[in-house]
Amino acid sequence: MTLRKLLFVLIIMAINADLSGQVDKKAQWVDSIYNAMNEDQRLGQLFMMRAFSYTDQKHIDQVKSLIQKYQIGGLCFFQGSPENQALLVNTYQSLSRIPLLTAIDGEWGLSMRFKGSVTDFPRQLMLGAIQDDNLIYEFGKEVAMQCKATGIHVNFAPVADVNNNPDNPVINDRSFGEDIYNVAAKSFAYMKGMQDYGIVACAKHFPGHGDTGVDSHYDLPVIKHNTARLDSLELMPFKVLSDQGVKSMMVAHLHMPAYDDRPNRPTTLSRNVITELLRKKLGFNGVVFTDAMEMKGVLNHFPTGEAEAEALLAGNDMIVLTMDIDKSMKKIKEYINSGKINKNQVTESVKRILAMKYELGLSRGHQPLNPALVDEVLNRPESIALKSRLTRAAITLVNDTLGALPVQQLNDSRYATLSIGKSEYTPFQERISDYLTTMNLKAHKDMDSKRRSRLLKELKKYDQVIVSIHDMSKLRSKGYGVSDSTLQFLDVLYKQNKVTTVLFGSPYALEKWGYRDQMIVAYNEDPLTQDITAQAICGATPFRGRLPVSVGSYKYGQGEDREDLARLGYDIPESVGMSSATLASIDTLMAEMISDRAAPGCQILVAKDGKIVFDKSYGYFTYAKKRKVTPRDIYDVASVTKILASTLSMMKLQDEGKVNVKDRVSKYITQLDTTNKKEMTFEEMMAHHARLIGWIPFYVQTITDNKRNPRPLPEYYRRTGSGKYSIPVAKNLYLRTDYRDSIWSKIYSSKLREREGYRYSDLAFYLVHNAINNITGKGVDEYATESFYKPLGLKRTGFNPHKTIKLNNIIPSEEDVYFRRQRLTGYVHDMGAAMLGGVSGHAGLFSNSREIAIMMQMLLNGGHYGGKKFLNQETVKQFTSRYRISTRRGIGFDMKELNPDRSQNMSSLASDQTFGHLGFTGTAVFADPEHNLVYVFLSNRTYPRMENTRFIRDEYRPRVQSIVYKSLLRETLP
Repeated sequence: MTLRKLLFVLIIMAINADLSGQVDKKAQWVDSIYNAMNEDQRLGQLFMMRAFSYTDQKHIDQVKSLIQKYQIGGLCFFQGSPENQALLVNTYQSLSRIPLLTAIDGEWGLSMRFKGSVTDFPRQLMLGAIQDDNLIYEFGKEVAMQCKATGIHVNFAPVADVNNNPDNPVINDRSFGEDIYNVAAKSFAYMKGMQDYGIVACAKHFPGHGDTGVDSHYDLPVIKHNTARLDSLELMPFKVLSDQGVKSMMVAHLHMPAYDDRPNRPTTLSRNVITELLRKKLGFNGVVFTDAMEMKGVLNHFPTGEAEAEALLAGNDMIVLTMDIDKSMKKIKEYINSGKINKNQVTESVKRILAMKYELGLSRGHQPLNPALVDEVLNRPESIALKSRLTRAAITLVNDTLGALPVQQLNDSRYATLSIGKSEYTPFQERISDYLTTMNLKAHKDMDSKRRSRLLKELKKYDQVIVSIHDMSKLRSKGYGVSDSTLQFLDVLYKQNKVTTVLFGSPYALEKWGYRDQMIVAYNEDPLTQDITAQAICGATPFRGRLPVSVGSYKYGQGEDREDLARLGYDIPESVGMSSATLASIDTLMAEMISDRAAPGCQILVAKDGKIVFDKSYGYFTYAKKRKVTPRDIYDVASVTKILASTLSMMKLQDEGKVNVKDRVSKYITQLDTTNKKEMTFEEMMAHHARLIGWIPFYVQTITDNKRNPRPLPEYYRRTGSGKYSIPVAKNLYLRTDYRDSIWSKIYSSKLREREGYRYSDLAFYLVHNAINNITGKGVDEYATESFYKPLGLKRTGFNPHKTIKLNNIIPSEEDVYFRRQRLTGYVHDMGAAMLGGVSGHAGLFSNSREIAIMMQMLLNGGHYGGKKFLNQETVKQFTSRYRISTRRGIGFDMKELNPDRSQNMSSLASDQTFGHLGFTGTAVFADPEHNLVYVFLSNRTYPRMENTRFIRDEYRPRVQSIVYKSLLRETLP
């Protein structure tokens, strides 16, 4: 034998010896516990009794009595609270000499029993629409964590029934669907996820409860198919799970004459089904649980006591929820004493249960739970992030014959949304409105003819109507919760308008619709589902789901994949590897900022990997605290104008071949031909390396020289506009028209600094605007709007918003007492830009955090967004890279200062590739390609006076940015 073969043999022997040792230890513990029990205690191990998780002392005392008197084997927990359950598990386990096996029905997680207290995951039918079974495995892991936190050992899941009967009143959305392979694969993934993390999975309801029209809670369903059909369809998922190591199964109360033709014989009480079929034919060696013995499916035909004895005789190991344990034990003893039940069979069942307890680590005793930590586990943000991933993967675009989804052009059509079945506007409508300009309507599901007529008349005005159906039922017997009135209304609407229909409920309800051009099934109306469905419609997340069932003309597996359009979506931080808890500390910092009067309010937005994960507004418009800042409100973003108006426009013009940043500026501004700026290039000028002076206070010579009370001079200004005084500087204040020429003359003739090198200059972007105007015949406001703002779907970004946006949505920048003598709202704060009518290349832009984030994301995307290409990727790279001799500046863009001896402009944690800009009014806009991160901070720190230095002194912008970077969970920071 070679040395290599010898080593291999030794390794195998060592592994086998270790496994043998583990088996021996388990067998020793099982035998020792079994031998120490008397007959009653052994029989007690075969019973799992009901335990509620609420604090009713009478019930608690009853459970304690069951444990102490009968030494029952386990408890099945029901409604109450997770914290109480943890507390009660500690109490009950402390009373039991042999640790209890605890179980729960947690098919879609513990929210099945603790509604409202735990992250509510989708039901299995919705999960059946998911194409990536790795997500189901992750779901299983998460459910296992929930179970462990509350002291549960066995989760009565997955439901492995093939639901091929839409009339099924009890399985229905608890099944993964009608396809045996899909059900088997997802049941396996769910099972493995739980068992890999230490929770026993229980496949139910053997041998298959899917094709019934009767609920076994109320009567005994009869399934009349022959064995060939049952073996090939109903049994298939259970065969797979048995082969793959599921540790337990639950047997249903069904009558299947093909397996056992005795009248009214439930499968739970059939030896043919459990011993012959499940044990011998399928080779299952795990623990077999009965379904609840209190259900009418068994009690209608077998009395308590006899039913339990028959269940044990049939081959079940553990009897779940008997109505009377005294009667049951008495009858079981009769069966044993008469020889009807073999004692060896009882021994095998008891030892299987004990072996399961050993495998769960219960040989070491119960490890006490900390109820105070339960909520932290059950509702951790990672759970919600997983729920979001599951939901995104499930939502199904059933049909889109027009190819209209996702919406490509956000501003090209008139949209209306109609919510049917809700009295208030829905999360779905709210999120749609973040992308589209919509008229949002709602209607009761039982509309009278007058209401239908009014709605139809109103909706006729719109090009596209998005109808969402709410408050649905999963039951066919209830018409899926869809009224005839609703269907009559929709029949007319489909003929009148282009309609997208979204069902926030059962896919089986598709039978009510028949064929329609655009149908989406979202499976439930959870607020998160509504939100994500709206995002999918608007191109912020892809469609991936497939129908898990066939309905009329719609077939199993039907659904269309649609990629997202690289639009920003919404999610929680953990979905992109960030910490909600860390980001929450921004709240404290912003409270400090407002309290210290560094700024009266602000908007902060963080987007990572294309998802907005932090989007908050703080404080008020002013310190008077009359109006709170909201995400829709807009700020004067000051020098951010340089990148999101002027630089973007120059990038576009370069892509179009109309300019090159290496060109001399005088090529496009001929007035510079005879000046000291003749040889200056756009590249050096926009990188602030052209020796230009910083700024010129043009306004000073147009006001009185009274320093304490300066006022606009009448020779330059009028209160009303006219041909001679046509430049609006502020409300009711117009500058003399010819003064524009004076401004340009001062810029053209301005001196250059003697020293080479970096010096920030506003004048550079006055000139950029001038060049854009000369090249395009349009101001930067008009050119940027038609090239970027409008096609990006921006509704509140632009210059001079006092003309187009209500003033109560515009945050004031200052109480100007040195020039314009008024509150500045909707008029640009920068004096030079104001004297050019509010439009300049260095200042004048207004926007909000969401719309700025869109523009920055477009740049991170390499110049494309919303399915449209705006810029060449090479151009984006060129402008957002450092100028050849600069440690800080790109072309137009500010970047992280690499020289530690110079003033730092952003968080030290930002990557060296980060680009963006700061703004005088208290703004910061940065994109980090290394982390695929967008950070937007907008404030009016200049209110009420621009001399306020607290904001800059206390470094609020970089401090918030540092919190953002510290929240990154999966990335290594410098």
